[in-house]
Amino acid sequence: MKKMNIYKTRERINMLLLKFILLIGVFGTISMIGINISKKYVERANNLKQIKKALNIFETKITYTYEPIPDVFLEISKKIKGNVGKLFFDASQQMQLDFAGEVWENCISNSNLGLLDDDKEALKSLGKLLGSTDIEGQISQIRLVNTFLDSQIEDATELRNKNEKMYKKLGIIVGLAVVIVLV
Repeated sequence: MKKMNIYKTRERINMLLLKFILLIGVFGTISMIGINISKKYVERANNLKQIKKALNIFETKITYTYEPIPDVFLEISKKIKGNVGKLFFDASQQMQLDFAGEVWENCISNSNLGLLDDDKEALKSLGKLLGSTDIEGQISQIRLVNTFLDSQIEDATELRNKNEKMYKKLGIIVGLAVVIVLV
């Protein structure tokens, strides 16, 4: 009789332990979904700021040094880290083989920067004049894109401030609610 009770007790403990582990897994997964959604808002705002910084470097370089665009992009990729730096590095490498404007538009389209379609379209517009007009035309286009980026950065910052905490908390609350329902 005692042996049977020990086995039933062990079985119950194992089931409770398994249930506890599964509930922690469910809670963790749902919470991470909320955190990942909130990171997208942070990532977009940061990437837009980095792109603006890179375009300011680009404007300065083509104004005063007259270096070829692939060389300038390579230098920018060394100064700007992360996905934005990778964008400029990839564009620099591909510009050795193809037209600067087409390469830039393709790199923006294929980028993993968390940008909205409006952001990408504005950045692609730079490619229409990149390497195909004189320096003044390129500088005016860079300034135009920078002006657009200012408003996009402001919007992205507002969205980040509004949604970042909300999605983190929402993930945790929904995770807790699901755990409570499952208990």
